[in-house]
Amino acid sequence: MIEKTLGNYDVHDSSHGLQALKETREKLLSMVSDIEFQELHYGYSSFPTVGAYLLHIAQIELWWVKNALMGESVTEEEKERYYFQEAQVIAAPDDKELSWFLARLAEARDYIRAYFNQLSDVEYRKPGPEITINGETFRYSPEWIISHLIDHEAYHRGQAAMVLKMVSGQREAWEHFNTPYLSL
Repeated sequence: MIEKTLGNYDVHDSSHGLQALKETREKLLSMVSDIEFQELHYGYSSFPTVGAYLLHIAQIELWWVKNALMGESVTEEEKERYYFQEAQVIAAPDDKELSWFLARLAEARDYIRAYFNQLSDVEYRKPGPEITINGETFRYSPEWIISHLIDHEAYHRGQAAMVLKMVSGQREAWEHFNTPYLSL
């Protein structure tokens, strides 16, 4: 028997990006699942709080899906709910429980999932609507945006982990320390 195919038609290419984004989020949620209110809001030196990093991740995800993918603006109601500030700072309200931050992360992710699940493979790689950032016009493909969101979340997850470790004085048990060393 001879089979000729061009790819796996059971899933769209965007599903691979969504899976990577999901794995990144699972690591973040695992890291913060047991933190106390004080750890969430503890201000260590000049670093943002862990809560501020969580909210920033949600804000950026919401901004990219609304502005760069859907061609819409973040609404005033969303700006209030997500605690957007006029100044570009990573900050969060200091009276919110972990569940509030997790809800913002989940809401932003729902937008992402809904958008990416309706894309064709061609649309996944095609640049989206024009947006202006600091006076320059850009168009981003959904594929690029999902890669950027993975990188952004991983970066700030690392910063939040560092703050948590400075607060608790414990060292993180990193997976990659148990990975066999590979050389060429």
